[in-house]
Amino acid sequence: MIQVIGMYTEEIKKISSTIISEIISIRRDIHQHPELGFHEYRTSAIVSDFLKSLGLKVYTNIAKTGVVGLLEGKNPGKTVAIRADIDALPITEENDIEFASRIKNVMHACGHDAHTAIALGTAKILSGMKERISGNVKFIFQPAEESLGGAKLMIEDGALDNPPTDAIIALHVSPLLSSGKISVGSGPVMASPAEFDIVIKGKGGHAAQPDKTTDPISIGINIINMLQSIIPKRISVFKTAILSITCFQGGNTYNIIPSEAVIKGTVRAFDKETHDKISNIMNSIISSVTCEAGADFTFEYNLGYPTVVNNQEIAELIAKASVKILGKENVITNPEPSMLAEDFSYYTHKIPGAIFNLGCRSASDDNFHNLHSSRFTIDEACIGIGMEILSQCALDFLSINF
Repeated sequence: MIQVIGMYTEEIKKISSTIISEIISIRRDIHQHPELGFHEYRTSAIVSDFLKSLGLKVYTNIAKTGVVGLLEGKNPGKTVAIRADIDALPITEENDIEFASRIKNVMHACGHDAHTAIALGTAKILSGMKERISGNVKFIFQPAEESLGGAKLMIEDGALDNPPTDAIIALHVSPLLSSGKISVGSGPVMASPAEFDIVIKGKGGHAAQPDKTTDPISIGINIINMLQSIIPKRISVFKTAILSITCFQGGNTYNIIPSEAVIKGTVRAFDKETHDKISNIMNSIISSVTCEAGADFTFEYNLGYPTVVNNQEIAELIAKASVKILGKENVITNPEPSMLAEDFSYYTHKIPGAIFNLGCRSASDDNFHNLHSSRFTIDEACIGIGMEILSQCALDFLSINF
């Protein structure tokens, strides 16, 4: 077990209370001007200017729009990184708020605006304490987390180097938890996603003469029904996986049977072996059904981010730091793993690291909207809590020996 030295908690909270209004203003500004992956030019400028004003060494244009800020302590020591993702989603915001998105069909619907603001607040708290820090705190502001894998490119561009990074910590806001609570676990905590595309190639014709066609819609329905049986019937009960059909397209009018139909969806699992098994079974089902019906097909199964695996010692560090900030009753340890995916996994496959869930739902809000919803919003009380926990984590990490 890690023996964490208690230090600076009250000072962290005091500084946090004096800067929270500024940090919330930054979050709202970013929320009003969301930018999609690898196009976060305005956000990157806000981040780099803020870090420079704190006296940090700042590196820009990493993975195109990424920023790294380095806070160097007075004495040499280890280096811990704080990671925040900065990109938004292609969603039209439907919230009636003063700082709603001004950009058509772009919205911070996953809380990355809050993540960015929290990391900036953490940088400001710790910059005022750098004379008492032994080691370094690296702030990684990463573009393109949403399906584009910006983390991988940040690593390739040296974000974990100069100086070498010993550990990395991140948070993700969660509307499943109320503000003032966090959850953190070790081991596999977020799934590895895959996206699949199936194109069924039949023979189109008149809807009044279906016997003269090879109907890809009927074939597709059969395939979908059989795919839904893979997880419960073909995958071990000791493996966790999901298969979701999210798109079925075929035809566009009343009296024409189309020649093609398209099925899309996602699979989530925690190991490559399970993905390989599911992919092989899917291919066998699609091949059998289309062959029997006299149709052709194409099938693509694209594996995405690796599984997020939290390092046990870093997860314990986060839990203990959070207890100092929130109290033991508000820290949930070892929650059920999530089927959500995160490219933070690329970092944890390189160095010890962990990500935790930061409650962002108002305690009085029972009708909340989840991540990636056009109505998603946060209780801004979580911003101060997030930067206090990250500050405590960084100081605790730099003060102990593993």
